[in-house]
Amino acid sequence: MSALVVPAGTRLSLAAGEWASHLGLPGAAPLEVRTVAAPAGGVDAAPVGMVWVRGHLPECQRDGCARSWCVRVAVLLDVLYDAVAGSTPGP
Repeated sequence: MSALVVPAGTRLSLAAGEWASHLGLPGAAPLEVRTVAAPAGGVDAAPVGMVWVRGHLPECQRDGCARSWCVRVAVLLDVLYDAVAGSTPGP
């Protein structure tokens, strides 16, 4: 089985419950993230069935962001697989 590769710049439109905060608390609202690194390594493990993702919020595209990433959230693995599958051109 190969490792999941989420290309930088992948846009994730996450529904409530598909993500968790940096503290592991379930997301209660929709969230848009443009990925920088996924999976994002770290010393702390993501909640079960989720992967840490680093990225930028939509506001960063308009205003620019001086940081390499501004948000880190845990995302359900199934959601990441769907996002990668949806960004790949079909035959």
